[in-house]
This record gives sequence, C-alpha cells and structure tokens, in this order.
Amino acid sequence: MYYVGICPFCEQGNLGIRICSKEGDAVILCDECDALWLSTDLNSKPLFPEQPNLPCPCCQGNLSDDPARWANFGEIYIKGWVHIVKGETG
Repeated sequence: MYYVGICPFCEQGNLGIRICSKEGDAVILCDECDALWLSTDLNSKPLFPEQPNLPCPCCQGNLSDDPARWANFGEIYIKGWVHIVKGETG
C-alpha cells in the first residue's frame, strides 16, 4: 500500500489511497479508523463511511471488498496524487 501519511484523526493508522469498486474513483482511507478524504486536503474534516461495508461516497460501492483495492503507482500517477505519497508499506 502506498501511504500519504499518518491519520490526523486517530494518529495511528496509515493513510492509503484506495480505488473504489465501481467507478475507479480514488479516496484516501485510514487503515485503522476508516476515516476517509475525497481529496488530498487532509486538513479538511474526514468522512466516516458506515461500517462494515464502507460505502464509497462517490459511487456507494463497497470500499472494503474486491474489486476495491489499494491503488498502484500508475493509478496514483494518473490521479495526480504522486506528490503526496510518502512511501510504501510491506
């Protein structure tokens, strides 16, 4: 998973770029508390999708199951978010 930082809400989870299951939209999602951002502005208030399915706010597809996935480098590049990537987890 490529990450863009530590979650400012829970201060524990990695913020990864997640591709939704239906439309291919990208969101930033905390891998601990499921806080979610629709843009790279992490100073904005996060959204908290309903558990356990984590519906995508863009298309209502399930963010927690296939075909939703963590974005690969090419998808991040196409989205224009490469500049915020801090690293990759194992």
